[in-house]
Amino acid sequence: MRKFFKRLLIAFAAMLVVVLAALPFVVPATVEHIISRKIASFGLFPNVRMSLGYCWRNGPGLSGDMHIALVDTPWRLSAKFGCSCSEWFASAQLPETSFSETDPLAEALLNRFPLPAVSNLVFSGTVSLDAKAERTFRTPVPVWSVKMPLRDVSVRVVSQDKAYSVEGLSVTPGASGIADRLDILPIFPRIKALDANGFRFSDFRASVRASERALMITEAEAGFCGGKVNLYSLVLNPKNLSTGFTLFLDDVDAGEALSHLKGFRGEASGRLHGKVKLRVKDGGEAVRLSDAFLYSAPGETGKLRMENPEMVADGLALAGLDEAARGNVANALTDLDYSVLRLDLRRMEGRSARLSVRLGGSATRGGKTVPVDLTVNFNGELEQLINTGLGYSAKLKGKKK
Repeated sequence: MRKFFKRLLIAFAAMLVVVLAALPFVVPATVEHIISRKIASFGLFPNVRMSLGYCWRNGPGLSGDMHIALVDTPWRLSAKFGCSCSEWFASAQLPETSFSETDPLAEALLNRFPLPAVSNLVFSGTVSLDAKAERTFRTPVPVWSVKMPLRDVSVRVVSQDKAYSVEGLSVTPGASGIADRLDILPIFPRIKALDANGFRFSDFRASVRASERALMITEAEAGFCGGKVNLYSLVLNPKNLSTGFTLFLDDVDAGEALSHLKGFRGEASGRLHGKVKLRVKDGGEAVRLSDAFLYSAPGETGKLRMENPEMVADGLALAGLDEAARGNVANALTDLDYSVLRLDLRRMEGRSARLSVRLGGSATRGGKTVPVDLTVNFNGELEQLINTGLGYSAKLKGKKK
């Protein structure tokens, strides 16, 4: 019986030696075939090379590398890996690679995963990748990290008849982890120009931190309408798309800002400053405003010439203002030189709030100039004031048609 088990053990050891000796020849060919067939299913032509050999990492082990190239494209991915009885490691690198919508890889992905609500998609930029993972004898749990720098990315797209564009985006998303812990690295995106359906921002920069539960923009700033916009403390809950933030406007050109208001016809000058705190719940279904203000700087003057002041009068009627007051405001907006322009939103008790609009300066009508000092107050629940504004915008759209 002892001789039988001895012979069996010798046979098993010989078989193990044969299997281990065959691994560097059998495994690479099999893996190359599987990966090549998978990539080819996307309509691409891959060139896959893998090598496998023996190494010593606190004991006998295997190590190897792999190189994947897409024929007639710049895409080249390389990887290294190894394992022993108590350790393993793996890494992958993609050198900085240029891409665009005409790239065969991009075309294959867009064909496989189409974007039905998007048209006229044009994009370009560069991307690289550095990923590492290992388990060592001293740290017997997986430790990993990944970074994917994106540089000089530009995107132009039309969605639901609205045009959007991003120019010169640079950002480095990344993450790291140990065992079951995940840490998403802070990112600091930079964008040279951003256009959202006519609203153009320049020199955008932000500080973004993310976790599994929320996305937080601690600070962001951008050029807007000749001035600057600063945003603070935006926290987005990805489960229900709820968010809140504080927005500051500084030295914004009044004429350029009003040109974005649907239905506005005329011209304006002067610089505006302001602040608003806003909370959005349920993906925009509910809006909560705190105190907010918008004003022209003391000592500075501006002009306001509205060709259609009756549109404002109609909006004031929706808010319940009497006919005489509406007429005074409309007459003043026809040709107004203002030294005071201020909007204040103040919370009252409960949900109620007061929106106060003050105009000061002089108005000219029919060759006659008269002093102007108007204060118009809107009172109601915050949601009612917001709905009044939304209804006014809808009415402007209807009249514009």
